[in-house]
Amino acid sequence: MIDRLYQLVNKGSYRALSLILAIVLMGSIFLNAKKFALELGGPSPLFTLFLIWGTSTLWIHGIGLEIRKDRWKAIFNPLIGYCAAVTGLVYIYIV
Repeated sequence: MIDRLYQLVNKGSYRALSLILAIVLMGSIFLNAKKFALELGGPSPLFTLFLIWGTSTLWIHGIGLEIRKDRWKAIFNPLIGYCAAVTGLVYIYIV
C-alpha cells in the first residue's frame, strides 16, 4: 500500500515539482524570516514543525534520493510535503 502510494509520485516531473516547491518554500521562509519567527513559530510550533518536515521531505524527493524501506517511504512521503508546501505558502503570503 505504501509502496504504491509512493510510486504514484515517483516520476521525474513530480521530482522537479518537489525541488521547485522546496526552493520556493525555503526562499519564502528566509525572505520572510520575521513573519515566520513571530507569527508561525510563536503560537503554533506544531505548524512550524510540519513546515520543516514537509520542506525536508520535498528536498529529499526533489534531489532524487532513492528510499528503499517502506517505513521511510511512509515518513518521507512527498504527498505530505506537497500539503505542507501549499499550506505554508498560503499562510505566508495570503493570511
